[in-house]
Amino acid sequence: MKGGNRIQFPRKFMTVKEIEQECGIPAKFLRQMAHVPGQKCTFRKPGGRKFYFDTDRLAKQMDKFIVR
Repeated sequence: MKGGNRIQFPRKFMTVKEIEQECGIPAKFLRQMAHVPGQKCTFRKPGGRKFYFDTDRLAKQMDKFIVR
C-alpha cells in the first residue's frame, strides 16, 4: 500500500447517497468514479437507477487517484 491508511466504510455495499451522508465524500466525485473506464467497484441492480459501490474496491480505486 502506498502512503497512508485506506478509508474505512461502515458497510460492504453502499449507495452514493449513503457514502455522501455517512463518510462525507462528495456525490459528484462518486459519480465520476462510477464512470471511470474499466472500474470494477460500481454496479446497478437489474432495472435499478442507483449506483451501488463495493466499498473495499472503491477504497483501492480511490488510492490510485489520490494525490498526496
